[in-house]
Amino acid sequence: MNQLLEKYNDYKSIVNNKIVYEFEDGNIIEFAPKQTEFPHLIGLHKLVDIPIIRQFNDKTNQTVSAKFLISKIKQERFLTEDIIKSSRYFSEIEDRFNRFNKDNILLLSYTDVILDFNPILIGSDLKAKYILFEETEQGCYSHLCVAETNENICYLESFFYEPSDLYIRNQKRIKIRNVKMFDNKGKLFLEDNLL
Repeated sequence: MNQLLEKYNDYKSIVNNKIVYEFEDGNIIEFAPKQTEFPHLIGLHKLVDIPIIRQFNDKTNQTVSAKFLISKIKQERFLTEDIIKSSRYFSEIEDRFNRFNKDNILLLSYTDVILDFNPILIGSDLKAKYILFEETEQGCYSHLCVAETNENICYLESFFYEPSDLYIRNQKRIKIRNVKMFDNKGKLFLEDNLL
């Protein structure tokens, strides 16, 4: 079975579901996972020895977009589990790939949040303003990074696993007071007060 396609189909089930967080300081953010965020969330951009990924990473290439990659995943052409696992860079995303599923993304709603993430402290190029994180085992963390556009619209930037607290230490933490989740038709299907 092609796990890459399975993971895409699993993720697709939460596409356009709106998630709203209220923090203990009263600030509110919301985002809705987008289909086009999938390739980056699962880490495909790091597999630079795969020709279609090199084209995707080339900002001057207008043909190979996230939608194009997704079409190839659905067709099981040029991007399958076997192809990505054959990349010499697959080890860089293996934990991310193995842990990637909608449940692991949604479970990060019940954690603390890094507020105003400062990438300079660790030499990162993440644009995230918020990082939801969970300690999955002693000293190992899952991260969901939420960035903001210039228009203050939140989007999912990255999902990854880190075997240390590198992205958390020395950052400003805040607690989530309330989380609400709405289906893609706008119907509330989950609300939880956490404080």
